[in-house]
Amino acid sequence: MHRLIDDLIGLLRFRVGPLQQYQYPRWVPVLLLTVLGLVASGGTEDLGNNIVGRILFMLLFTWLETLLFTQFMTIWLRLAKWQPDGSLFGLIVLANSLQFIEPLTSWLPDDAAMGADLALSLLTIVLLVNSLAVVSGVRRMRVLLGVMLFAPVAMLTLAISLQLSSSQGWVTIPPDMLGVGEATAPVTDAPATGAGKSDL
Repeated sequence: MHRLIDDLIGLLRFRVGPLQQYQYPRWVPVLLLTVLGLVASGGTEDLGNNIVGRILFMLLFTWLETLLFTQFMTIWLRLAKWQPDGSLFGLIVLANSLQFIEPLTSWLPDDAAMGADLALSLLTIVLLVNSLAVVSGVRRMRVLLGVMLFAPVAMLTLAISLQLSSSQGWVTIPPDMLGVGEATAPVTDAPATGAGKSDL
């Protein structure tokens, strides 16, 4: 755990090591990502009173999105002639660790909370882009383009996760999220509910 904290501080100081530095034992990023999903489930009150169901929904979405993003960025960077010497999974999970402090923004007034959430999201994206650029040697603008291209995939993943969770009785999708269309409504209104916030 001490190593994770040191590595996160390094990312925050824009001191990124080689990719091999972020090849943790498998259980470490697995545990960290699972806890991130648990923390994120705290912002899904509008999806019903089934606490266990909301947790399962956020775990499903968090894992699906992170695995897809890892695979997507690996392929994207390889198209730029990057030769990977390890997995990006641990680094990507670590760069998203700022989500641990996101629940603290709920203590702020609404306007301040929105500003703090936006700042955390932007900082997470900056950390991701910088980290992936350094370990791969690919230009930051190309990495940023890859992150932007993944956004529709993340939105679709959120919509699918919501619909699947709803069909299993884990969550209840509010009526105002169903008006636009079965697949796209959850994505359109997701920020308003706090569900499925994603910085990938």
